[in-house]
Amino acid sequence: MPREFACPACGETEDLAGRRVADEIHLTCGACGHDWPRDAARVCATCGGSDLQERAQALTQYSRGTQLSIVGWHQVWLCQVCDAAMLKRAVQGKPVPHTYRPAATTPRGDGDGDDGIDVQILPR
Repeated sequence: MPREFACPACGETEDLAGRRVADEIHLTCGACGHDWPRDAARVCATCGGSDLQERAQALTQYSRGTQLSIVGWHQVWLCQVCDAAMLKRAVQGKPVPHTYRPAATTPRGDGDGDDGIDVQILPR
């Protein structure tokens, strides 16, 4: 599975460039200009904590009218603190819903309501 990278400063995942510096690779974010070593330890984009766990997130599409089907999986990082409710759900064997945006990779403000407790999968 290919590695996915996100800017630790702004969360950008598309506009990233890499360059070799001595014996390591540095990534630069085209959106905010932040520069960091590619193999740096992962930290939560919201709280800065380093206790992250990788979990499966469902990739879905409507295959027949309002029938929502899981068509694939990809891995997302969840923070033990900021994504605690969703991590608890994932530990029970339930996939992370396709609409959930982890605080570990997407910085969020306090009280924005995306805590994962009331996640529902509904038709469009």
